[in-house]
Amino acid sequence: MSVDPRHDLASGGTGLFEFWTDQGVPVYLHDMDLSSAEVRPVDRVLVLQFEYTERPWTPAAAAPTPVVVMRFEGVTIRGWNQEAAAPVHALGQVEDFEYDGEEAFKLTTCSAIMEFTAARLTITPRSMRE
Repeated sequence: MSVDPRHDLASGGTGLFEFWTDQGVPVYLHDMDLSSAEVRPVDRVLVLQFEYTERPWTPAAAAPTPVVVMRFEGVTIRGWNQEAAAPVHALGQVEDFEYDGEEAFKLTTCSAIMEFTAARLTITPRSMRE
């Protein structure tokens, strides 16, 4: 992800909800779906994968790399509430992804709320073909 101070995770005050790649491509999680969540309790790792699934919501420059993988290490899950109240096509839609600037995270989708802490985060954009 971008290390440009005008386009990094803290620049707009949006944390992990909106950010940019090194190539200047905007990434808007609210236009993406949480497509998978992999929990590795022994390693204390959480891997979240987000995808642009709707062409109209995908930034033109992001079309070749519609997948964002977030790998959290040193994870402690504080809460995970899963409901299926939303229409099936919207279950993974990201509503918000809060970050306290230190170690606490809260991911809200149409069907789930995950709260956890993590010591380290790596974000990797990639194409669907990888």
